[in-house]
Parts: sequence; structure tokens; C-alpha cells
Amino acid sequence: MPLKNRELIPILKDLIEVCKDGEQGYKDAADDVRDSEVAKILLKHSEQRGAYFGELQYVVSKLGGQLEFSGSILGILHRRWMDVKFAVAGSNTESILNECLRGEKAAISNYEKALSRELPPDIMGLVKRQYGGITEAAEELIQLSASLGLTVKSHIQGH
Repeated sequence: MPLKNRELIPILKDLIEVCKDGEQGYKDAADDVRDSEVAKILLKHSEQRGAYFGELQYVVSKLGGQLEFSGSILGILHRRWMDVKFAVAGSNTESILNECLRGEKAAISNYEKALSRELPPDIMGLVKRQYGGITEAAEELIQLSASLGLTVKSHIQGH
């Protein structure tokens, strides 16, 4: 039996936080990376997460949920950690891509958790489509790292 709105809204709000964190994290990473082609790819993923955020926000409002958003505490802490790390180690492309992949691994996990729930078909379709986009983004980062001859530490397994 599909979940009731009061059960759906917190699940969707969690995904909204993931998307907002990803949007800002990719934007920050694009600002820090020195390679302009890599920056373009990171900004593309930031825009994707912004679009996903908007789609989920619309669904939550349709379900009667209220949105008060500033990003998740873990997302904010991860971005601050990235700032400190890059200030100390420098903004090299390899460390930036590895941090982006670490964020993608967390996003994929959150989406898999949501997909394990009995979501209504229309919402399930939306979440599956977004999950596919996130896994494709992670794969693109892995391939980009390999094409640049960089070592990727955060592999996304099974996707």
C-alpha cells in the first residue's frame, strides 16, 4: 500500500536536502577547480541538482508540505571540510573530483533508501529518473577522472 502524504513528505524533504547540498557542493567545487572544462561539467551537475530540487519542491507543496530549507547539516559540514582541505592542500582537480564522488555516493544511498519505500507510481517515477541522473553523473565523474589520469578513491559500486 502506497505511503500517505504525511509519510511521503519527510522522504521527499530528505531528497530535497540531498539535491540542494549537491547543487551547492558542485557549484563550490566548480569555483575551486582550476581546469575550465572540469568546471563546466561540475556546473552542469549543479544545475541538474537545482532542477531536481525544484521538481521535488513542487511535489512536496502539492502534497501540502511546507518547505523551510537551508541544506542538511552533513552537507554544510562536508562543504566546509572541502573548503579547509582545499585551502591546505590546494585546489587540485583530483581531490575535488574525489570529494564530488564522495558526495555522490551519499546521494545515491539516500535515493536508494527512498526507492525502497512504497512510493506512489508518479513519485516513484520521478525519484527513479532523478536517481538515474545522479548515478550517470557519478559515472561521468569516474570516467572524467580516468581520462585525466587521476586516481579515484570513491568508487560507486554496482552502478
